[in-house]
Amino acid sequence: MHTNTDIWQQEKKVLEADNLHLLSIASAPNFAGTMRQQGIKHAVNLYDVITKRTTYDPDDYLFFNRAPVPTGTNILMNADGFLALEYDGAPIGRMHLYPGTNRAVKEIDYFNPDGTNDLIEEYATDGRQYTQLLYDEGKPQEFQFLNLKKQPVIRYYYYENVLNYVTIEDPETQDVLEHYDNLGEFVSRQVAQFLTVQDQVTVCYLGVEMMALRYAPSHNILRLSEDPIDQQGEVRGNLLGILNDDIAYIQEVQMDQAAYNALALRNINLSKATVIADD
Repeated sequence: MHTNTDIWQQEKKVLEADNLHLLSIASAPNFAGTMRQQGIKHAVNLYDVITKRTTYDPDDYLFFNRAPVPTGTNILMNADGFLALEYDGAPIGRMHLYPGTNRAVKEIDYFNPDGTNDLIEEYATDGRQYTQLLYDEGKPQEFQFLNLKKQPVIRYYYYENVLNYVTIEDPETQDVLEHYDNLGEFVSRQVAQFLTVQDQVTVCYLGVEMMALRYAPSHNILRLSEDPIDQQGEVRGNLLGILNDDIAYIQEVQMDQAAYNALALRNINLSKATVIADD
């Protein structure tokens, strides 16, 4: 999860101003630690919900010299900040640390003899393994999202570098409980299961986070954080779709007076629009 972006700063401002809860819909090994660092008290990650990663120790982490590398592996600090992994004098991988820690393991990459990826292990900020990412000749094959027992719960399957199948399974029996043909369908269906008709959801942008609500039973609001007019001088397509009610799962659009006026001058239907104070 990246916090040094304009998108995050805008969303954090909305969270704090309206005392909202955060639902993160992307896999994020650093989610719990980042939320603590950012001072966000009410936050949940969709992948953590599905894998039941319900506990987090803010005072723990995986020290690099305790990382589960093959016996006999040498861990060497490089000038670029990465830790090189060598076995019998040959490079076998690389270790990444969480920024600003100099010791907490974030990711371990294992290489094929030709230097391409073979296996990647991601670790949460409390040191527990988060994923196992499997490659074949450097191409992604299967990504596994683990529970606290290191059992796969969510699996991504790739073909020719394209993610084309997602499953949720029983971690004990490995029986497939749900399956999806693409990531967007997986996220939106799971979001719909998580939310209820009593929930009110606010999104700030017209992309993936908005589309994740397309099956949700909640009352969904777009807090417009972009210029309503694109670089070609046209009303943004998804915004126009919402205002014309072609995208009916967004019931309200909140915008500042300038955005409202720009749309009104074009005779756009503004029955779903609400003017809010300009931040």
